[in-house]
Amino acid sequence: MVEFELIEELKSLQKYDSRVNLGIGDDCAILPQRAGFETLVTTDLLLDGVHFRTEVHSLKMIARKSLAVNVSDIAAMAGTPTAAFISLVFPKTWNAQRARQLFQELVHAAQEFQIPIAGGDTNTWSNPLAVNVLIYGEVEQGQAILRSGAQPGDRICVSGPLGGSIFGRQFTFTPRISEAKWLRKNARVTSMIDLSDGLISDLGHILEESSVGAEIFTEKIPISEDVGQSVDGISPLDHALSDGEDFELLWTMSPAELEKVLNLQSCPVNIIPVGIITETLGCLLVDEQGHKSPCSLQGFVHKFHEDS
Repeated sequence: MVEFELIEELKSLQKYDSRVNLGIGDDCAILPQRAGFETLVTTDLLLDGVHFRTEVHSLKMIARKSLAVNVSDIAAMAGTPTAAFISLVFPKTWNAQRARQLFQELVHAAQEFQIPIAGGDTNTWSNPLAVNVLIYGEVEQGQAILRSGAQPGDRICVSGPLGGSIFGRQFTFTPRISEAKWLRKNARVTSMIDLSDGLISDLGHILEESSVGAEIFTEKIPISEDVGQSVDGISPLDHALSDGEDFELLWTMSPAELEKVLNLQSCPVNIIPVGIITETLGCLLVDEQGHKSPCSLQGFVHKFHEDS
C-alpha cells in the first residue's frame, strides 16, 4: 500500500458534513463561511519521545491526544471546532497496516470530538513519528475570550484538579468546550487560557498580555490525586503549579460575576477560585499564613542547545 491508497482510505472513512464544502481529494479544502461568525485556527505538532512514546502508548491514545490538545485551544477561546487537517510523518520502519491503524484511530478520535477531517498530508522519514494537527473553529463575532482582558481585582479560577497528568490524564482528558461556551454565555469572563504548560507558565501569558500581576493562594490550588504517584521529591503543590498538560481552563472574572455564577444552581462548570489579579506586575504565591513569595516555578518549555 502506498501513500495515495492510504489517503483514499481515509477519505472513504469520512462522512458528509455540512461544515466542509469540499474535503479530501483536491488541492485545497473548501470551508463555508457563516455570517456573524469569526474563524479560529490553531495547530500543534506532537512528537514521539516528547508528547508520547510509541513503544509505550497505544495508537488510540496517540491519536486522541493529538486531536484533543487542539480542541482544548479552541475551548480556551470559547469556540466550537469545525474541521481538522492532519499531517503525519511516518517512520520508514512502519508497515502499511500500522499506518492504516493510526489513520483509523484519528478518524475515531475526530468522531468523538464531532470534527470532520478535511485534509492534511503524509510523508515518511528515518526518524520517529510526528503528528501535526490544525483545527479550524468558529465563534460568534466579537465573542472570543482572549488572554488580554484581565483586570485588577478579578478572581483567577480553574476548572479542575492539577498536576500528575503524566500518569495518564494527558491522554484521557476532556477538552472543556461546553464549559467555556457556558461561561461565555452566562458570565463576563475577562480572559481565558487552557492549562497546557502548567498553571504558573500559562497564567504568565495572561499577565503579560493583560499587563497585570497576580497573587495565587496556595491552599486553594486543587491538587490531582495523580500527584500522589510521584516519588521524585517534588512537593504536590509544585507539581500542581508546574506539571502541565492538565488541559483545564484558567480564566478571570470580577468578584461580582464569580458570586453570580457560583449561586446558579444550573452551573455545569467546576469553578475553583485560586487567586486574584493585581495592579502590581509579577506573580506571587501566598501561603496559609499570608506570607508572599515569588512564583519561581516554570512549566514545560521546549529548549535549544546553548551555543558553544
